Amino acid sequence: MSAQAAKFLAQWEFEHIALVARSDRAEQARRLALQCREDAVRAGISTEDLETAVEGNLFDNMLQALNAAEFRQMYRDQIADQEGGA
Repeated sequence: MSAQAAKFLAQWEFEHIALVARSDRAEQARRLALQCREDAVRAGISTEDLETAVEGNLFDNMLQALNAAEFRQMYRDQIADQEGGA
C-alpha cells in the first residue's frame, strides 16, 4: 500500500466523515466513496492505491467510518453525562 494513499485517506476521512442518521448511512457511504475516489484522483493517487489502502472496499470503509463517528459521539456523550453527574 502506498503510504501516500493511506495518509490521504486518513486526512480525507477526518475532513469529510460526520454523524449521519443510521437510515441514511448506506447512501451517504456510497456518496462519500465516490467523492473520495474523485478527490484521490485529483490529488494524484491512483484508484488502485486507494483501494489497497482500504483492503479493496471503499464503500465498506466509509460505512465503518460513519459507524465509528456515531460510537465516538456516544462515548463523548457518556463521558459528559458522567462528568455532569459527579
